[in-house]
Amino acid sequence: MKDMDGKRVLITGGCGDIGTAVARRFLERGASVVLADLRDTCQLEAPYIHCDVTDAGSVTAAVAFAVDRLGGLDVGIANAGMVANAPLLDVKLEDFQRTLAVNLTGSMLVSQAVARVLLQNPPSETGHRGTILFTGSWVQTMPWPGGTAYCASKGGQEMLMKVVAQELAPHGITCNIIAPGLVYAGLTKVIYDQDAIFRDRVDSTVPLGRMSTAEEVAGAFVFLASMDGNYVTGTTLVVDGGASLVKR
Repeated sequence: MKDMDGKRVLITGGCGDIGTAVARRFLERGASVVLADLRDTCQLEAPYIHCDVTDAGSVTAAVAFAVDRLGGLDVGIANAGMVANAPLLDVKLEDFQRTLAVNLTGSMLVSQAVARVLLQNPPSETGHRGTILFTGSWVQTMPWPGGTAYCASKGGQEMLMKVVAQELAPHGITCNIIAPGLVYAGLTKVIYDQDAIFRDRVDSTVPLGRMSTAEEVAGAFVFLASMDGNYVTGTTLVVDGGASLVKR
């Protein structure tokens, strides 16, 4: 199915497991994709630019690169993120500040730079000009032990999304969050495989009995960026296997 033909997509954190799965899904649907990441290597054959989402100049350069390579932009995905979990009494200030900088400030900088480009797009028949998506987390509303920095950053990201959605809706731009649960990918995969305590906690948390794959999360991004998602804004699509239901 090529229902995303003509869509021009920028994904920050595009070389990680979730970013790669999302990019692959868009490419399969016919979209053109630019990947932005701190990593120097990506799994996909797609235009790439080095990008630090905590640096406004770096974000602006990445968006400009995407516009140049793709001839414009229709979808901007703020996917770059980090985790530095520790119990409250052990949280290091630099870890807390870095987590907020990447997960929260990074989302603001990406949405700001992308919105400036989307505002230049001619509106569709329904008035839609483009889509901004954040990769959130089920813990944006559900505390997780040792998640002081990460949970706080994701909670802030959710409110940021709502403000962005509210301000840009009159201009035909939608903004939403896809909130994965526990994904067997990236750092979570490493910790799950190595830490028995974490593994037991995860296995007892998810009602569906397992973590998701990155691929199972990717479809939610495509839906919200498609014509079917054009009337959805200011909301969170949770893809967590029921983890936020609180298994009892």
